[in-house]
Amino acid sequence: MGRPVVTAILLDDLLRTGKQIALPKDALVTPAARDWFRDHPIPVTWLDGRDDGKASLAVVMEPKLAEMRALRTMLDREGGVADVIEPAPGTAGLASATRRLCGKIVRREVTKGVVFANDGAVPVCVANKHKGIRAALGINVPTVEEAIRELGINVLVIEYPDQTPYRMKQMIGRLAAGATAPQPELVAAIEAIEQGGGRADW
Repeated sequence: MGRPVVTAILLDDLLRTGKQIALPKDALVTPAARDWFRDHPIPVTWLDGRDDGKASLAVVMEPKLAEMRALRTMLDREGGVADVIEPAPGTAGLASATRRLCGKIVRREVTKGVVFANDGAVPVCVANKHKGIRAALGINVPTVEEAIRELGINVLVIEYPDQTPYRMKQMIGRLAAGATAPQPELVAAIEAIEQGGGRADW
């Protein structure tokens, strides 16, 4: 999905994990990230290219809609899209397509997914019922970055009627480049929620 973006927030997250910082050489580095590098003289490994060059993103969209055609063209041009799942009409069709997307992530056919919807409530709810899936509604770039930082989301739901193509591209780019694991202090809480599904004492 285009060139990954290195932000100061991303660098803070990587530093907090305590692991060696490794970044792709072709990444776009924001001015704040450049300042971060000056303030934190720690070793950084710059990697050549992507991990494996394989597409790692599946999307749920209605490609026949006029507003989705341009976005589909842009996503195809950027590369990185493994599959496009077209939902059947109606809420049930969107829910079914979202379940198929989550299944692809759980089976590791893709690493992340994006759902384009008129109303994001249903796909967010459906996705978060799957073990190992952490979905969030993308309102703008800062909310997506926060969801990545806090939860390590692997599914992004975008209410496309309220977004510009450029903003959607930015949000997808952040998802593609972001971490896929929640913060360590949240891991136990998320596991407890996933294990306790359907219990009456929730």
